[in-house]
Amino acid sequence: MKRWGFLLSLLLLFSTIPAKASLPWITVFEGRVQIGEILIVGNYQIEITQEKYSLKPYALIRKEGKIRKLVELNGTVEVDSIRIIRGSFDDSGLFIVIQYQPTFINELKPQEGDLFNIEGYVIKVLEVDKALSLSVNGVEVYVKENSSRTYDKLLFVYNAGVLRIYSANISVHYDKSKDYELYYPFKSLRTKSGAELTIPITITNNGNDDIILPLDIISAPAEWRIEFLGESNNYEVSEITLPPEDSVTIFLHINTPEGAKGPNNITFSVGDKIGEITVDVVDKEEIEIITPLLGIEVEAGSLISLPVYFIGPETKKAVFLEITEKPLNWDVYFTLNGLRITSFLLNSNKEVNLIVKIPQNIELGTYPIKFTANGIEKAITVSIYKTHRGELAKLHLSVIDENGTPIPKTKVQIGNETYITNIDGSLEKEMPKGNYNITVSKEGYENHQLTLNLEDGEERDVTITLKKLLHYAKVELESDHLTTGFDFQPSYKIQLENLGKEDDEYFLSLEGLPSEWAIRFLKDIQSNLEVKSLKVSSESSQIVHLKIIPPLNAKPGVYNATLRVKASSGEEIAKNIQVEVIGRYEASLETSNYLLSLKPGEKREVKLTLRNSGNAITNVNIEVNTPNGWEVEVEPQKLAKLESNSAKTVILRIKVSETTPAGEYKVSIKAKADQTESETRLTVRVRQNSNYAYLGLTLLFTTLIGLVLIIRRVGRR
Repeated sequence: MKRWGFLLSLLLLFSTIPAKASLPWITVFEGRVQIGEILIVGNYQIEITQEKYSLKPYALIRKEGKIRKLVELNGTVEVDSIRIIRGSFDDSGLFIVIQYQPTFINELKPQEGDLFNIEGYVIKVLEVDKALSLSVNGVEVYVKENSSRTYDKLLFVYNAGVLRIYSANISVHYDKSKDYELYYPFKSLRTKSGAELTIPITITNNGNDDIILPLDIISAPAEWRIEFLGESNNYEVSEITLPPEDSVTIFLHINTPEGAKGPNNITFSVGDKIGEITVDVVDKEEIEIITPLLGIEVEAGSLISLPVYFIGPETKKAVFLEITEKPLNWDVYFTLNGLRITSFLLNSNKEVNLIVKIPQNIELGTYPIKFTANGIEKAITVSIYKTHRGELAKLHLSVIDENGTPIPKTKVQIGNETYITNIDGSLEKEMPKGNYNITVSKEGYENHQLTLNLEDGEERDVTITLKKLLHYAKVELESDHLTTGFDFQPSYKIQLENLGKEDDEYFLSLEGLPSEWAIRFLKDIQSNLEVKSLKVSSESSQIVHLKIIPPLNAKPGVYNATLRVKASSGEEIAKNIQVEVIGRYEASLETSNYLLSLKPGEKREVKLTLRNSGNAITNVNIEVNTPNGWEVEVEPQKLAKLESNSAKTVILRIKVSETTPAGEYKVSIKAKADQTESETRLTVRVRQNSNYAYLGLTLLFTTLIGLVLIIRRVGRR
């Protein structure tokens, strides 16, 4: 029981202590910050920056001068004890709220009237009840039982009669230091005893006001003579004045005494900025390695060249180089005079380049690179502030000929996709990372194949030079379906273009047609001058005309043929075409009597001959056009087909109507087929009956007698 009671008491005790992770954050800053400004929050430095292309705001967070994290400001961001909440972003700046996670300061059981001081805050206990009443710097603050309450940068937690006090009493201010930069290329160097060193130091004023900067040697080895010299190295400098946006270079002159050895530190100041240089004095037979850049910040995908200086002994000495540590998939190597090297002969001072190729998709962070030279180890750190992980690669492809002239409309096949370059021979394409097989082709040129490996976000410029073929021709025919006939044969234009480097002669022929057909290649239509070959200069073209003449006994229809062009260089081009013969159709209607004489109501039969002296015709229809009221019969009225060089008798029966007056009438007869038609005309003379003639004569005679009697009577009067 005692054991269980002890455990229960311990459990209750821990339940009254709030975990730090559950404590409220305390706001220590809120306001607008400009791009480029730095906020000092305790031992954190928060620099507001901006992405180059998207213009998104970022926070570069350093702790005690070392990069802790680079984060995009989007919503709420937490890094260690810092929380940043983003607000609006406009021309007036970025509104942010910075909160800090408080630290434990004190714990007590408050009694009414207690008075104590915590970090400059005067706290008095006014009342102890279910709620704790405090006076903090004269302001009344209530803290309920089992709850917390913040005041300014203090956090009060009241639980089971115990008051715990937490504080976020940290300094928050803008970095108001003088806006100037200090640069010197060497942080560590190696020399021999008794040597004199001169190190350039460049000071740049980035501010808008003049600045006065005192120069001082803070610490140096005994018996070493160290001084600041002006640009001409003949006068000592103790203070400089810099106007806005100006810079000056001074020199730190170091005179090492004889007998000095080992690493020696020199500390100096320029204004409120401190500089430090380590001079390693070595035996005269050793080499000295100077890496002026110890840490750099770059973008992923960069190719950087870092100088490494070697100071050799008085005699020649071999230097062996080795990369001992590098990040995975990074390419790191040394170059000298443009060549990759692993060793070299040193007989004086020499500069070697350390080349670092960084992958496009590397994660943000800091990466070490270490190398040795004759067992002496050196290290450089590379910090990645921007990555291209997941971004599409951009390919910029240019196609030119051997003279450097762009080749337009070139076919570019990337994998299974085909693209065409524009008028200036270029192609731009965004693609996911990966390996690509690319084939570039153009008529008259040799095909070009290459394989590309593209990384995330990589921009690659590729120029491809196509070589022109010695012999290459292009033949264009205005149509691959040609027509000809018996009465008229059209000519067709053939364009022959020599795309090769050299002149060539081309021989033309048309194969596949019957031997009795006439094939003519004409220089031009007007002259009818026939040619068998063409001489075409390089990068020029000529035109020839093709005429096809079938014999009269050729059957209409479609014939397959091949247009063949053979070059003297051995090249051969064949084009398949179709030749369609349009038939000769000559049909006619004939009769032995084109004049008929009929009485009204009389019917007469006429024999007609439908003659076909051309190719077979189909669907022949006989049409007869007569005056109104006449009756016509045709036998046969229709013919399905009339073979070539054949004839058919057609019976035409015509009956004149009873009321047709005497006179001459035309009867039109047409034979219409699918291919042609023929027409003939008959003349029909209609005469009156004899009874009507007698009646007419009687009426005429009676009229004459009456007229004579009237004349006599009138004459007597």
